[in-house]
Amino acid sequence: MFDRTALDVALGRKPADAVVRGGRIVNVYTGEILDADVAIAGDKFAVVGDVDEVLGDGTQVIDASGMHVVPGLIDPHVHVEASKMSMTSYAKAVVPHGTTMVFTAFDHIASVLGIGGVRYMLDEAAGLPIRVFNPPPCKVPHTIPPSTLGASVGLEEQLVAFEWPETSGIAEVAFDYILRDDPGILAAIEECERRRLPVHGDGPLVTGRNLAAFMCSGFRDDHESASKEETVEKLRNGLYVLIRESPAARNLEDCIRAITEEGLSPRRASLCTDDVDPTTLLELGHMDHLVRLAISHGIDPVVAVQMATLNAAEALRLDDRLGGIAPGLYADFVLVPDLRDFRAERVFVGGRLVAEGGALAIDVSAPARTDEVMSTFRLSPLDPDQLAFHADLPDGRVRVISMSTPDGLRRIRRDVELEIRGGTVLPDPANDVSYVSVIERFNDTGSRSTAFMSGFGLREGALATSNTPDDENVVCLGADPVSMATAVNRLIELGGGQVVARGHEVLAELALPVAGIMSDLDPPEVVVAERRLTEAAHELGATPERPFTWLMFTTITTLPYYALTDRGFVEHSTLSFMSPLLGPA
Repeated sequence: MFDRTALDVALGRKPADAVVRGGRIVNVYTGEILDADVAIAGDKFAVVGDVDEVLGDGTQVIDASGMHVVPGLIDPHVHVEASKMSMTSYAKAVVPHGTTMVFTAFDHIASVLGIGGVRYMLDEAAGLPIRVFNPPPCKVPHTIPPSTLGASVGLEEQLVAFEWPETSGIAEVAFDYILRDDPGILAAIEECERRRLPVHGDGPLVTGRNLAAFMCSGFRDDHESASKEETVEKLRNGLYVLIRESPAARNLEDCIRAITEEGLSPRRASLCTDDVDPTTLLELGHMDHLVRLAISHGIDPVVAVQMATLNAAEALRLDDRLGGIAPGLYADFVLVPDLRDFRAERVFVGGRLVAEGGALAIDVSAPARTDEVMSTFRLSPLDPDQLAFHADLPDGRVRVISMSTPDGLRRIRRDVELEIRGGTVLPDPANDVSYVSVIERFNDTGSRSTAFMSGFGLREGALATSNTPDDENVVCLGADPVSMATAVNRLIELGGGQVVARGHEVLAELALPVAGIMSDLDPPEVVVAERRLTEAAHELGATPERPFTWLMFTTITTLPYYALTDRGFVEHSTLSFMSPLLGPA
């Protein structure tokens, strides 16, 4: 990347602003660990090697003795808003772990505020000690059939975003759109092709001829592999595979076997988090945790670092700016004492110390929030009967489909018999069958639907959240409609958030007033609230380790095999509405 100041330093015409001395550089290009120094000019690396000739009276000397000098870590696929933290709070959480760049679509806030919401997040990020690059959403609504949202994004909005310096391609293009010949998606892909921008894919279980079609559609990368076999096939077809490890999708252990067991080159494999909650960030870490995890499963430490830096940058076509320690790149780096037990001691962004000893070394604060961002929750209070499942059938027994979720991401079919009384089909919490409702919350249209969910083990009470990709409407899981109404109505009062209720009592809550999906609280404060929510959910019988993380994916129609939106129950195989009611037993 051309930089006049770095050029002058490299030629010895000017002294360096800073030099990093005494460290061992992890060279991700050659796979070596080298004893070498680094000179920095402005926010770029200028010289790697002998820096004596560029030392000046004002040159800052950064002592890296006993340290490995590692490129700043990159998360190549993450939804920041899924963390429930604002961009500012998120930076506070991840930068001390050595993450210096994230690639995020901001598609969640796009569902609320459109492309203006994406720009809002990028403007906030510009003042933070982390680089944020953005592929705008491939489309909003992302659900098929479309749910009711606060805003939409299509080619017209993408053309605006394509002029932004942070933009690189379009995000999360589901293969289902290709199968349906979605005209908006195909036009966006063609525009990316014309501009030489990458198309970032979403291909769960896409193999065989479908994978060939996936590649022929111009997709560059995919983060949905869930097994060694899927990873092997995608790598062999030339796809960049972003191996995911998140609370809802612990895929790393299986997918990494494509490298450790099959001996495939790791150069097109990188690591990503996709969706991660604050408790995981506080307890385990961010990309540093994934590096340690990869090493624990047999990956060489230098290769693990490559997977979290250069490989990710190449997948995103950003390796001309970051991903390694080389002249001309941004001077983003981490000092790590022990490469195998990868933990960031000091973190630098643009040559500036931003974190040390696991904490930020600079002060950052969220911007003043506008009414437009803080007043997005428009929903009238609900009565319990509005959340029940009604059917015009006589009293007795009926057969229904209950979405059974084994891992949070998939919802498989479970046929069950339930009692119908007075035209209401009753849940059966003793048999792990709860109600689940999705309620439109942007314009109080009254659009809502109820179906049945299994896999949570909920015996009583209700959980409700407005942090719910792909549409950010309210999702409520409940053993009874009274508890559900209590939880939903408290969300309305909070202006967005997460709530656990039992009967008429609220047991735990977390307000998410920023666009109804995020909080400006410091990460430890969010974690305290999140832990209380989890404890309260477990008290009601919920069995998932992170029940809200599982619940939030209910509305994603592009994941197998069923979903629920405000408009109805969706079958993934046909991407069309159907009734979960099968008929009398």
